[in-house]
Amino acid sequence: MPTLPPSLQQLLRSLDLGETLPPNAEQWQALLAALAQQEGDTAFTPLFQLDDAGIVTQWAESSVATFGYGPEMLGQPADLLLPSLLERLRFAVLRQEIMAQAKPSELEVSFKRADGRLCLLNCRLSPQFSPATQSSRSPQGTASKSTGLLISANLSHTSDEALFLGRTRFYEALLNTLPAPIAIFDPQFRYVFCNPASIRSPEVREWIIGKNDSEFVAHRGHDPEIAERRHLFLQQAVKERRTVHFEEVMSTPAGDTVHQLRSLTPMFAPSGSLLLVVGHGMDITALKRSQEALTHLNNELEGRVRARTAELEEVTRQLKHDALHDVLTGLPNRSFFIDRLEEAIARSAANPQHLYAVLFLDTDRFKGVNDTLGHPTGDALLCELAARLRRVLRGSDIVSRFGGDEFAVLLEPLDGPEQASLVAERLQNELRRPMQLDGYDVSITASIGVVLGDSTYDTAMALLRDADIAMYRAKAAGRAQSQVFTQQMRRETVAMNLLENELRGALLRGELRVVYQSIIDLREMRVTGLEALVRWQHPERGLLAPEAFLPVAEESGLLLEIDRWMLRRACAEVQAWQEAHPAGGALELSVNFSGPHFALPSLPDWLAQTLRETRFDPRRLNLEITEGVLLASPQTIGATLSSLREMGVSLHLDDFGTGYSSLSYLQTYPIDTLKIDRSFVGGMLEQSGSAELVRTIVAIAKNMKLRIIAEGIETPEQLHALRELGCEYAQGYLFSPPFELPADAIPAGLALPLSLRPNSR
Repeated sequence: MPTLPPSLQQLLRSLDLGETLPPNAEQWQALLAALAQQEGDTAFTPLFQLDDAGIVTQWAESSVATFGYGPEMLGQPADLLLPSLLERLRFAVLRQEIMAQAKPSELEVSFKRADGRLCLLNCRLSPQFSPATQSSRSPQGTASKSTGLLISANLSHTSDEALFLGRTRFYEALLNTLPAPIAIFDPQFRYVFCNPASIRSPEVREWIIGKNDSEFVAHRGHDPEIAERRHLFLQQAVKERRTVHFEEVMSTPAGDTVHQLRSLTPMFAPSGSLLLVVGHGMDITALKRSQEALTHLNNELEGRVRARTAELEEVTRQLKHDALHDVLTGLPNRSFFIDRLEEAIARSAANPQHLYAVLFLDTDRFKGVNDTLGHPTGDALLCELAARLRRVLRGSDIVSRFGGDEFAVLLEPLDGPEQASLVAERLQNELRRPMQLDGYDVSITASIGVVLGDSTYDTAMALLRDADIAMYRAKAAGRAQSQVFTQQMRRETVAMNLLENELRGALLRGELRVVYQSIIDLREMRVTGLEALVRWQHPERGLLAPEAFLPVAEESGLLLEIDRWMLRRACAEVQAWQEAHPAGGALELSVNFSGPHFALPSLPDWLAQTLRETRFDPRRLNLEITEGVLLASPQTIGATLSSLREMGVSLHLDDFGTGYSSLSYLQTYPIDTLKIDRSFVGGMLEQSGSAELVRTIVAIAKNMKLRIIAEGIETPEQLHALRELGCEYAQGYLFSPPFELPADAIPAGLALPLSLRPNSR
C-alpha cells in the first residue's frame, strides 16, 4: 500500500480514522467536510495540532524540519515554541477566539526554533471537531464547539529573525519612549514588560521579567507593605473587571519623597479569563506640593475668618434672645440657623459617619408677584411657603428664612447622601401646587442648592457659600430645579469672577468693539439700516462674541455701562461715516438696550444729550428691547417708552415669539417694529410649526401696521420664503457677516452680492 502524504495522515488522525479500515457514514461525512475545508489550501502545510488547552497532540514531519524539535513536543504546551511572554499572551487570545468562533483564520505568528533562532510564519489556524460534533453541524455550517486547533503554515513565505526582531523592537521602542511609567503583568501578576519610565535601570528591567511585585520590592529594599497594597489593588481590578486608581508614596535612593498616581487595567479573553493587566503611573509630587501650599494658605484664611467670627460671636449671643425668629413667617432666622449648622458641623467632625445636608432655596420670579399683586400678597405667599416647607420636613430638620424670599434647610441626620436630593424633589413638588392668596391663584417655583456636609467643612459660612453657588447654578440651568454642589462649581464661580474683573478692565482699556450688520429692504433689495453689535477684543482669547461675556456683564451690573458706551460709539461712528459718504443715503441705526435702562426716569434726558453730542438724528435711531422688559414696572416702563417715542426714536421688539408674546403689549406700548427670532427663521423650511409661526407674526405685524424684520437669513431659500410671506426687512449672513465701519471706505456689508440684487433675479 502506498504511503499517504503527511497532510492526509494528519487529517485522518484528527478524525480518528485509520488508513486501512473504511469509515462509517458519520466519519465519511466528517472526512468530506474536512477535505472541502482544505480545498485550495495546498499552499499551507500542516505543522502540529493542539487540544483546547493549548497542548500539542499531533506533530507532523514538517514541524521537525521547520522547528528542529522531534516527537518530544507531543504533550508539551505550545508556549515552548513562542519567543516571549507577550507573544504567548497574544497567541492564547487568538487561539481562544478562533476556537470560540469555529472558523479558520490566517495571521502571522512568531516562533522560536530549537537552535534559538526566530522565524515569522504566515499561519492558518483551523478549528478541529470530533466526529460527533462534526456530524451535528447546523444547516448554516457552524459547529457547536471545536475540540482542537490545527496549525498550518505557508513555508514558502517565512520571515527571518531580523524582520521579527525589527517589528518587536519597534513596538517596544514605541512604549519605551512614553514618559509615563507602563508595566504589563500576566495572569499570575508577574511582570511581562516595563518601560524605562517605570524602571530606569536596564539591568533591573531585564531582571524583573517573570517576577512579581513582592520580589521587586524586596530587591529594591522598599517596605513590603507596598507590594501587599499593590497586590490588593490588582485583585480588586480583576474582581471588579475595571480600572482601579490608587496613590502611592515612595522614597528615592536620594531620600526624596515621591507621590505616584497609579492605575491598573485588566484585559480579559472572550471566554472571560484574565489575559493581562496593564499598569500606568503618573508622578503627582508637584501637584501634592501645590495642594499642600494651597491648604496652608487656605488654613491661614480660615484662621482669619475664625478669628473674626469669634469677635462677632459675643455680640451675636447678646442679641439671640431678642431675635431668634423671623417676624413674618415665624421660622428661625439666619442667626439661629447658623448656630445649629455649626453644631451639626461639630458632630460630623467628631463622628465622620454622621451625615447632614443644607438646602438653600430661592423663589423664582418672586419680585413679579410683589409688583403685580402687591406686597401684602407677596407676604402671604412667603407665609404659605414657610408652612409648606414645614409640612415636608421632619421634626429634627430645621427650616429658616434667611431674608427676602430665601430659605435654608438643615437636614440632620441623613441615612445616606441620596436622601438630600429626594427631600429637595419633595419640596419642589410641594411648592408647585397652586396657592389661593387673597382671591388669586398663585403658582411659584424655587431653585434649590444642595450641599452634603462632611468633615471637610469646619465653618457654617463655607458650607453656606457652596450652597449659594449650587442654588445660582440651579437658576442658571432654567430655575424650578435642584443642583448638588460640586468642587467644579466653585472653580467655575472663581472663573466668572475673574472674567468680570477682566471685563471691567476692558471698558477702561478700550478693548470693546462695535461691529455692524446690514438690514435689507426686501422689496427693493437695498441696504436701509445697520444693527450695532458688541465684540470684545480680548488680549489673550481673541475676539469674543457677546454670549461669552454679556451674561457676566448682566449679572455684575456692567451691562448698563456697556449699553450706553455702545450706543454713543455707534451713533458717532455711523454719523461720521455718513458725513464722509453723503451719497450712501441716510441709514437707520438699531441698538440693543437692556431692560434696567427703561426703569430709569433719567433715560430720555441722557439719550437726548447723547444724540446732540454725536449729531445723530433721533428719527434714524431704533432701540431694540425684549419682551421681558415690558414685564417689570409697567407704569414706569410705559412712561419712558412714550418719552422716547416723542423724541422720534423708534422701538423694536426683539426676538418676538420667544418670550411671553402677549398681544396686549403691542397695543399698550408704542412699538414700531417686530423682529422675528433667528430660531424660527432657521427652522421654517423644515418644521411646519416654525413656518406657521413666522406666517402668523407677519400677519399680526401687517394687521397692526407694524414693520417686520426677520433675523438670521442664511440661505436663498429662506429669503425666498420670507418674501413670499410679505416680510419687508431682513438681516443675516446671506447678505453680510458683521463688519466694522471705517471712516475712509465703503465696507462690503453695505453692498449686496450681485446674486441678490434686483436686476439679477
